[in-house]
Amino acid sequence: MKHEILGEIRRDDEDGEASVTYQGRTLRVRIITDDVPHEETVELATALVKKLAEIDTAAKTIAARDLTDTYNDGWNEYDEAQEDGSFKTIQNPELTPEDFAAKLTLRDVNVTGTFFELFYDDEGMFWGHSVIVTSMDGVAFTDTYAELFG
Repeated sequence: MKHEILGEIRRDDEDGEASVTYQGRTLRVRIITDDVPHEETVELATALVKKLAEIDTAAKTIAARDLTDTYNDGWNEYDEAQEDGSFKTIQNPELTPEDFAAKLTLRDVNVTGTFFELFYDDEGMFWGHSVIVTSMDGVAFTDTYAELFG
């Protein structure tokens, strides 16, 4: 199915997937109906993509608000194996919320029924876990939270 904003939507039963270009990268947009008509989920995906720059900026602020202290309270420390078999504790500097947000790069989007999730690359801050920002009220983007997954 060809869509004017989302491009080609590849469908698998009721769900689908599109690819959009954002900041020179290709983002995968998963469309998961979750008992909502496919057309409504596509409408939300379209509204999100139209406001993606604004929502991405706001989502990074939310992630920084919710997760900077988590990073600074231990994720910035790790033990590095030395050649002699011993370990050396490495402590990266604490980050400000602005520094934290600057390390986030949007990589994927899930639009599920009436809500969406933004998945971020975090430059390894959380050792391979995903930083996810969820909006429970669509592009109104007022009922939001950030979490780690994986």
